[in-house]
Amino acid sequence: MTGTGISLLDGGPAPETGVAHLGAALVRAVAEGGADGRGVTYIRADGTEVHQSYAELLDGASRVLAGLRAAGAVAGEKIILQSADDADLLAGFWGCVLGGFLPLPVSADAVNGPGLLERVWAGYGRPRVLTGTGQEIAPAVTADSAWTAAHLGDVAGLRTAHAADLAWHEPDAADPAVLLLTSGSTGVPKAVSLTHRNILTRSAATSRVNKLDADTRTFNWMPLDHIGGLIMFHARDVFLGAAQVHAKIQWVLEDPLRWLDAVSAHRADTTWAPNFAFVLVNDQAGRFEGRGWDLSPLRYIMNGGEAVRSGVVRRFLDLLAPYGLPATAMFPGWGMSETTAGVADCQFTEAAAGDDRYVPVGRPQPGTRIRVVDEHGTLVPWGVTGRLQVTGSTITSGYHDNPVQNRQSFTEDGWFKTGDLAYVENGILTVTGRTDDVIQLGEIAYHGHEIEAAVEELDFIEPSYTVASLVTAEPGGPEELAVFFSPRAGTLTITGEQGERIRERVRERLGVDVPHLLPVDRSEIPKTGIGKLRRAQLRKSFEDGLASAVPAGTAA
Repeated sequence: MTGTGISLLDGGPAPETGVAHLGAALVRAVAEGGADGRGVTYIRADGTEVHQSYAELLDGASRVLAGLRAAGAVAGEKIILQSADDADLLAGFWGCVLGGFLPLPVSADAVNGPGLLERVWAGYGRPRVLTGTGQEIAPAVTADSAWTAAHLGDVAGLRTAHAADLAWHEPDAADPAVLLLTSGSTGVPKAVSLTHRNILTRSAATSRVNKLDADTRTFNWMPLDHIGGLIMFHARDVFLGAAQVHAKIQWVLEDPLRWLDAVSAHRADTTWAPNFAFVLVNDQAGRFEGRGWDLSPLRYIMNGGEAVRSGVVRRFLDLLAPYGLPATAMFPGWGMSETTAGVADCQFTEAAAGDDRYVPVGRPQPGTRIRVVDEHGTLVPWGVTGRLQVTGSTITSGYHDNPVQNRQSFTEDGWFKTGDLAYVENGILTVTGRTDDVIQLGEIAYHGHEIEAAVEELDFIEPSYTVASLVTAEPGGPEELAVFFSPRAGTLTITGEQGERIRERVRERLGVDVPHLLPVDRSEIPKTGIGKLRRAQLRKSFEDGLASAVPAGTAA
């Protein structure tokens, strides 16, 4: 911590990593070997499992590398990766890393994948593309004459058609290692450029702070094209040489208790998810009886990616205590793609000293500095909410091929503007929410997640499918509060009594009225690839006339 009473926190110098680049980390993991299932285990969409040692991962990636070079790919060029098969995706990723190519993973899931490859390929100059077996490509793409030259085929084909190429590229630590797309619903999403140094120092820092090592056993169910799955877990676990398990997100969402089934079966001690996932587990408490879970090894659950709700965390810990879950296992944290995933977290028992409105996320890890400033860029005192900015060895140098956005995203002295609001108290950081999530009602500012949390306490509301947003109900009219929600009953009608219960709950908790209640099917609530709400998209749908408002005082 630097500057007592001033909102500037310093995690200290970046730790030594012991390897010069990502490829060397994979080679080290192979050399150090180890027992107890070290390597990567994949849980497929049907629940079947396949295990891959680090040696097998390196061999497959080296074969893909041979295929990429045979096709004429040269070090430094972008290669788009899209595969619904996680083993293929990682083989393609590591093949690019070993060859000095710049992988750009693109989601292949049914919700966010369609049309995305087309937009990214066209938006980033029609680079070469590597896909998974049987991957469906939009006709608008395949009809383009440039596609034939750009498409390198599928990962499995390259892996089986070529002998391993062991002439691995030796990059500089400052060279870019991967491009990761930010969440974007339309148009071409921005691509965050992360270097080998970014990824390695972040992996080393979190490992030191949270006491992770080669004996760590992890479980992840977030997509491997996302920062959380690919970098925060997979790359870190390769850096450690640890045992890692990856499941498909849809497999868990179909039954959230599969998360705990898998953690128990694989004796995982480390996992993570955004807060909505803990809500889903809590909602299944009636199905816990008879489960043979042993959650006693689970000592590090990182809760990040969206606002952390203290009531949700406390209930999760209380419900699972009979199954051995330690009361100290939950770690609220903060990070984003631009910071190479989470760079601050702390044990919930420490964080719980704060009030219930916001949950602290701790201190920055080594290699990262954090500050909170006002609208003029001046540091604010402790306890004052301001704009969160970061700098250090874990922070991106910018968005790929996007100089305009880069000028907007960095201060003159090189700090990254996160777009989050936060405050520091007693040397501990608390993030209150996104600047674009603020709902200004009169003289008081709220965050959408606060209103959503209050509504989802009602038993007839489907958890994790509620959105609070300001809307304009008529052209030129004032902004008014709307709550979109999904009723549990599966019908899009609610009684007048239920409507009043929603309004009363929000008035009771936050002292504000809700002019518009909008029951919608859960399929109409837009989410990112890891399940975070896309509030702005739903507001646009409302204002485009795709939803009908319910006047205050009437049933929806």
